Amino acid sequence: MMIENIYGNVFYFLQLTFKPEVLWNVVPLAIATILIVIYFQRYKGENPGWNSYLTNSLVLLFVSLALLRHIYSIDSEGALNFITYQAKSIASVFLLLIGTIILRFNFEHLLPEKIAKYLSSPLLVNLGAYAVILFVYSEKNIYGEEAIALIVIVLLLALIVNISKIPLSRLFVYVEKEKEKEVVKNIKESKYQIKELKNKAKEIEKDLKYNKLKELDKQKKKAIKLKKIIKK
Repeated sequence: MMIENIYGNVFYFLQLTFKPEVLWNVVPLAIATILIVIYFQRYKGENPGWNSYLTNSLVLLFVSLALLRHIYSIDSEGALNFITYQAKSIASVFLLLIGTIILRFNFEHLLPEKIAKYLSSPLLVNLGAYAVILFVYSEKNIYGEEAIALIVIVLLLALIVNISKIPLSRLFVYVEKEKEKEVVKNIKESKYQIKELKNKAKEIEKDLKYNKLKELDKQKKKAIKLKKIIKK
C-alpha cells in the first residue's frame, strides 16, 4: 500500500511539473542542466572555476525569491500567506538561506574547491531547487510518503542525467576521432596534391628545357647557314 501511494505521489508530482505556472520555473533549470552536462561532456579537460560555482549558487537565490513571490500572490491575503502556508514559506526561506550561505562560501573561497565544486554542481543545485518548487506548488501536505516521492523523483532524474553522460561522452569521443581522421585524410590529400604539383612542375621544366634546347639548335643551324652565305 505504501509503495502504491509513493508511486501515486511520484505520478502526481510529474504531472504537476507540466502545469504552466510550474514550467516557468522548471524549464530554465532543465535547460541549464542539460546544456552544462553537454558542455562538460564535450570539453572534459575543462574544469569549472569559482566564477561558475558562484553563478550556480545564484540559482537558489532566484528560485527561492520566485517561490516567495508565488506564495505572496496565492490569494489576496498577501504577506499573511507566509503564515497561512507556513511549510511552503519555510521551505522557500530555507532554500534562500542555503543559497546565500553557498554564495558567500563561493564568493569568499572559504571552502576547498573540491567541496565547493560538489555543493555548487548544477545537478545538485538544480535538482534541489526543482524539489522545493514541487513542494511549494503542490496542493498536498508533504508528509512521509510525499517526501519519499520527491526524493525518488530527484534520485531518478539524477540517475537519468548521469546515465545520459555515457552516450554523450561516447558520441563526442566518436566525433573527435572522426575529426582526427578527417584531418589526417586532408593532410594525406594535401601531400598527394603537392607531390602531383611537383611532378607537373618537373614535366613543365623538362618541356621548357627541351623547347629551349630545340630553339638553340635552330638558332645554331641558322648561324651556320649565315656563315656559309657570308663566305660565298
